[in-house]
Amino acid sequence: MPPASSVEIVPRSAHALGWRAELVLGFSGRDGRTTLSRRTHSGPLRVQRPFYPEPQVCHVYILHPPGGIVGGDTLQIQVLAGERAQVLLTTPAANKFYRSKDGAAARLHQSLTVEADASLEWFPQESIVFDGAWVDSATRVNLAGDAHFMGWEITCLGRRAAQETYAQGEYRQHFEIWRDGRPLWIERACVTGGGAVLNGAWGLAGFSVTGSFVCITKNPGAVQCVRDAVGQMAPSQNGDDLFSATQRDEVLICRYLGHSAEQARRYFIRAWEVLRPLVLERAACAPRIWAT
Repeated sequence: MPPASSVEIVPRSAHALGWRAELVLGFSGRDGRTTLSRRTHSGPLRVQRPFYPEPQVCHVYILHPPGGIVGGDTLQIQVLAGERAQVLLTTPAANKFYRSKDGAAARLHQSLTVEADASLEWFPQESIVFDGAWVDSATRVNLAGDAHFMGWEITCLGRRAAQETYAQGEYRQHFEIWRDGRPLWIERACVTGGGAVLNGAWGLAGFSVTGSFVCITKNPGAVQCVRDAVGQMAPSQNGDDLFSATQRDEVLICRYLGHSAEQARRYFIRAWEVLRPLVLERAACAPRIWAT
């Protein structure tokens, strides 16, 4: 297993001890089929048995039974998609980062490695950051050779349905994609509860939900296909949601700003339905858990 991400996550306070959980998954591809060949865990992180709604792709759901992450908790996930492996990972429920009572940060660290002639689709449900939560979240993707990756991250700051804003705390996010030791895309964000970034026109402009969907592809026509497909969707009930799709070199990025994680997923799933045949040469096959 390659080493974990080089991104260092430093907690705001180290004096609080919480859950320590680690999950390591390895996938092997052979004769057109992918198997979950390695699975080790400690603490409250698990996976369900693999599903095969499409013969060549292994669908796996990552479970966090406690359902929430508090200050002092550290969750680490490592995934290795070996040569020729075809993997789709998702989660059955949102990540919830609860209010920190003692100043400690909750940490979520994810290292995803994809070897040559393999693909990884990474589609966790949203992260909900409660008011008063201190969070350090980092995801690093390491690609080798012609490996493929597409994935998203969706974040809800506060709980709009409960009339809760993100007035206190800090949310730090790192999302990096590298190929053969060369950076393709590096994004870092730091949102302070009650800070100017929440409402500034240069920041989140008053929106409480933000999302990024990244697809690694050199297809020059892919971005316009996404724009056309999403543009044909019925408008959201909120009406003021924002979506964009841009491409630089081999990185296609879709962005969402709004107040609905569900709407972000609708946009991103539509983009995925368009991109999957173009990039992976297979039709979209949604995980069954998405329909529940």
